[in-house]
Amino acid sequence: MPKKARIGSTAWAGQIQLNIQAGELVDPSTWSQIDEDALTEERRELFLRRKKAVLDYFDGASAQEIKQRWGMGRSQVYRLISERCLKTARDGHLFGWRGLIPHMRITPWTRQTTPEIIEGSGAGSAGSLQWLFSSPQNRTLEQKFRERILKTPTGLEGTRRSKQVLLRWFYSKLQENGVELRGEWPFNTAARGYTTICKFINKVLNENAKKSIAILGGQNAQKKSRAGDGTKRPIFNLFHRVECDAHKLDLRMVVMVPSPHGGYQPRKIHRLWVIVIIEVSTRAVLGYYLSMRREVGAEDVLRAVRNALGKWCRRTISFGEFAYSAEANFPSAVDPDFLGACWEEFSVDGALANTCARVEKRIKETVDCKIIKPQDQDSFSSRRSLDDRPFIETFFRTLAGGGSGLHNLSNSTKSKPADLKGDCDPAKKAFELQFQVEYLNELLDVIIANYNATPHHGLGYRTPLAQMKFLKSRKNSCCIRKADSRQVARLGATRKLCKLLGGKNSGRRPHFHFKNAQYSSEDLAHRLDLVGGNFWLTIENEDDARWATVSTQEGLHVCTVRAAPPWHQTPHSLYVRSAIRALASERFLHLTSSNDAVDELIKYSENQRDNKLPVHPAYLETRRILQAYSENIAINPSIDPISLNSYTQQSSNGLEDACEIPEIHDIKIVTKNNKKTVKNTNPHIADAPKKPVLLTMRKAKTW
Repeated sequence: MPKKARIGSTAWAGQIQLNIQAGELVDPSTWSQIDEDALTEERRELFLRRKKAVLDYFDGASAQEIKQRWGMGRSQVYRLISERCLKTARDGHLFGWRGLIPHMRITPWTRQTTPEIIEGSGAGSAGSLQWLFSSPQNRTLEQKFRERILKTPTGLEGTRRSKQVLLRWFYSKLQENGVELRGEWPFNTAARGYTTICKFINKVLNENAKKSIAILGGQNAQKKSRAGDGTKRPIFNLFHRVECDAHKLDLRMVVMVPSPHGGYQPRKIHRLWVIVIIEVSTRAVLGYYLSMRREVGAEDVLRAVRNALGKWCRRTISFGEFAYSAEANFPSAVDPDFLGACWEEFSVDGALANTCARVEKRIKETVDCKIIKPQDQDSFSSRRSLDDRPFIETFFRTLAGGGSGLHNLSNSTKSKPADLKGDCDPAKKAFELQFQVEYLNELLDVIIANYNATPHHGLGYRTPLAQMKFLKSRKNSCCIRKADSRQVARLGATRKLCKLLGGKNSGRRPHFHFKNAQYSSEDLAHRLDLVGGNFWLTIENEDDARWATVSTQEGLHVCTVRAAPPWHQTPHSLYVRSAIRALASERFLHLTSSNDAVDELIKYSENQRDNKLPVHPAYLETRRILQAYSENIAINPSIDPISLNSYTQQSSNGLEDACEIPEIHDIKIVTKNNKKTVKNTNPHIADAPKKPVLLTMRKAKTW
């Protein structure tokens, strides 16, 4: 039974009443315990005698018994309880058993007399700062100094305020109060009390932990201080949450461009980004995309999502026959249930590419998930924080510095210049070895596929793929939702409401202005009744902006239109087109209706003087598009690759054909109240679908 005594009343005969509020109940069993074995032998022996004496006191032992057993009087035990154990410590709790520790200071020492400092030795200066703050002239100085120490730096002042700045401010205030004229401390010492004042600054910062962390460490350190240790992290089901982020690769690479004098010449590349989507519960990488732009765009994020929802296939590796491990794979190729599997939450870092309206709309329509971003007020995440998306950040560290990480390559710049050893020059190595971006595509695919088949210490040394199969096989596993393959195929689609221009008044052929180009077709040439109407134009295949489908605002397909010269020949993306337009506006390129705009970009990039300028990212994008186009023709030579379907999506994702399109003669304009609307005149169009319109064109040039 715990020993209790009601202070202020006589609990036992002859007990001395404690000078505490009447009726207060003292329960030593609730006092803070200490580690007795941490004390020295001498102090431990004294502490145990005091503790047992206090317990006997609460048991009602007489003064003679306490004196005989523990060598101290009853009045001494009373003072130990009232003056030490029942005092309030700085943490807000009673000292309890801590008050019985020998030489433990309960109340701080205060100086009562004026400091008399001995010249040369500095003796006699103990408590001088305390005395200074209590003097009549400086009574408000302590509070002002504390506020100055805890003040958040503003303006051009750095995040970390130097102690020298605080010391100069403190000395100036003392001089204003006449302390220096009177020759008082700290001006009567050689060091001017430097050590004492610095200790006071540290004491103030330690007493205000949250404020000091914000001042010294910034917002990131302040956020880290509020973070837990991971023990209360929620446990997610399979495909409940995925994390997405972009990582700039610390590599120097070149691209081999054809030389006008014959052969190839190496050109350096601006920068490369890899966008990765990782499943939280299994740490498995669902998909990735390698972006060749200077900054990640919305299209890059959508392509990464499409790759995560599509089916993965092994590449043909040029640098090794056994690069892939035996079990290397992606979830989409391991189990049909994982192909197109949707997730519930999509965690991003808040960058514009991840949270723009187009990306959010497309992902919600296709995956039907909640997007977790720092812009939401109730969101826990913060931009550029390594703690909000720990799994994707850990994967990036593995990708960079693991056993088979990219930092092991001689053309790597490492994480910081200090990591480079000797006279290593990554750019020079890239030129010497001619490490091309095509090699990086293969290397990334091998590293990530092998990572999915590597035992993970956070999964009980299961591989991410094995963990995914295990979670699926559990009895209480949730049903995996599947994304519509048609919507996945349209993730990279671009659409805009455009007005059909031209007609009788202008004498021009009906056409659309869409994304820096004119679009028209033979079907529109004789449909003057459609002029003036607003139609949706959609580029189904983001890698071939030559073709766009036209549909009414009611959702009925009208026809397919083709870009006018100089955009009608070579496949290209909207990003390539905008880059060519920008170069043309600066007079680097000359575009006419008789030339090929993409061909002009290739010539511009391959004929730079002295080879000093890096390759334009649009040139790298063009190489990728033409390579995918050529590979598709090689795989399917009997199929026209330029249809309303995406040839890239057919070869990589195995998705279904696009929607079938009705004939144009089933559409007509109806004018009512000076408003034009489009109606379907064929009542059987839904029951009798027409064949998809396949458009013929010649193949792109290759080199």
